Amino acid sequence: MIKNIIGGIAVGIANVIPGVSGGTMMVILGIFDHMMSAISGVFKVHNPDRKAEILFLLQVLIGAAIGLVGFAKVISFLFDYFQVQTMFWFVGLVGFSIPVFWKSESKNEKVQWLPLAIGMAIIFLIKFLAPDASAEINPEFPALSVFYCLKLIFIGMISGAAMLLPGISGSMVLLIIGEYYLFKSLLANVLSFQLIVLVPLAFIGLGVLLGIILSAKATKFLLEKYHSTTISLLLGLIIASTLILIPFEAAYDLPLILSSCFACLFGGCIVWLIERFV
Repeated sequence: MIKNIIGGIAVGIANVIPGVSGGTMMVILGIFDHMMSAISGVFKVHNPDRKAEILFLLQVLIGAAIGLVGFAKVISFLFDYFQVQTMFWFVGLVGFSIPVFWKSESKNEKVQWLPLAIGMAIIFLIKFLAPDASAEINPEFPALSVFYCLKLIFIGMISGAAMLLPGISGSMVLLIIGEYYLFKSLLANVLSFQLIVLVPLAFIGLGVLLGIILSAKATKFLLEKYHSTTISLLLGLIIASTLILIPFEAAYDLPLILSSCFACLFGGCIVWLIERFV
């Protein structure tokens, strides 16, 4: 139970940070496979483990809520004053999780280099195509229509599917398809309690649910039928996502280099402690 809640907290924190994948956090905590199976299993017609899987998902969701709400200000503070070190902390978390992921998921299989290269290429392409996410939030929203609602469901499905895949940031995918700012604006104005904000968010929420279900079922199918290929692809996603987290553009001096190295090693220590004791 504690591990599931901690995993949910990590997923929630990851969704606060641009470029960090919630799926990668699930890999680090060792709950990725369980999450895919639980989401897929909940919707099976005959499933004797349905209650246990619902309980598991609730524990992760509770943790995710804690991560989103409880750590948003902490992460914001760290990014305001220690942005480079914070990014290297996540580089350590993700980078040191790579051998843990391969050890636990590969089942003594060899790396398939083509799927691994494809996985890395996907992440680099997403990073290359994604524009800057620092635009001002737009308080004006389109009028409600059938087309607009269907579009919102599609946005939610993209976000929900990306949420589970290691290495892929949902916010970066939304940036590429040009819908990040609408999503960001709706969330920023949710406390206005206007129908023009709440109704679109409800349709996005429906899309997120559909995206999570479809992504989990597809991933579970691929892991069962093409395990080695899928794991190698996921490995490529995680390796590339580690590289794009490194802030190459920072103005490094000796104190920043030393503190960044310490932050990276601290992230690695957390992975080691989680593997050893959680």
